Amino acid sequence: YLLLIEEINRANVAAVFGDVFQLLDRDDDHVSEYPIHASEDVKTFLAGALHGAPEDFAELRLPDNMFLWATMNSADQGVFPMDTAFKRRWDFRYLGIDESEAGIIGKTVALGTGTYRRSVEWNGLRKAINDRLSFGRINEDKMLGPYFLKIVCSGADDTIDPEVFIPAFKSKVIMYLFEDAAKSKRQLLFSDYSDVTRYSSICKAFDEKGVYIFCRDIVDSLPLSDGPAPAEAGAE
Repeated sequence: YLLLIEEINRANVAAVFGDVFQLLDRDDDHVSEYPIHASEDVKTFLAGALHGAPEDFAELRLPDNMFLWATMNSADQGVFPMDTAFKRRWDFRYLGIDESEAGIIGKTVALGTGTYRRSVEWNGLRKAINDRLSFGRINEDKMLGPYFLKIVCSGADDTIDPEVFIPAFKSKVIMYLFEDAAKSKRQLLFSDYSDVTRYSSICKAFDEKGVYIFCRDIVDSLPLSDGPAPAEAGAE
């Protein structure tokens, strides 16, 4: 049996688990090392559900075939921290920022209009933004993962549907960078094509200039296609 808990730190987990907290310590046989005493209400419930006598359920343990897997994102704001006593009862596996990127490599989208129109690989753009955030000493858990955006391809090839991508990019990526990841360092990412103090200005510039709303370091790191770059593109 497997219990999956998504974003476990969205609640005060020590309070949610209650006495079950103690059951997370397992012995060598993977059974709870320290049992808990069931309340009268719990014993009555289990007796009815499992067709036994209440006294048969006086002590509770997690069996060796019961697994608990949970996810958490330490970058999310407004969530509950987990205390050390709770955290040490779990085995942690850190998922790197580029893990699972294989599914989006090579998927491109056309951005910008006129002389600014370019075909851009989403994964390349994502990693270029992350590199710039790293340069600005932004914590890794603030960076963009491969599936920060849901990628919808317009056909059998690896071309991303711009009608889906562009609105999502503005409302999710640009909004996130503007209001969270680079809130105090917007000049680190964006060029002088738009007023970096206004989200609406950056979005308006993105509709026309596409990837060139970003600084020269980001633009120069991308293998852009469909023509030469505008002379002033990527200005700091």
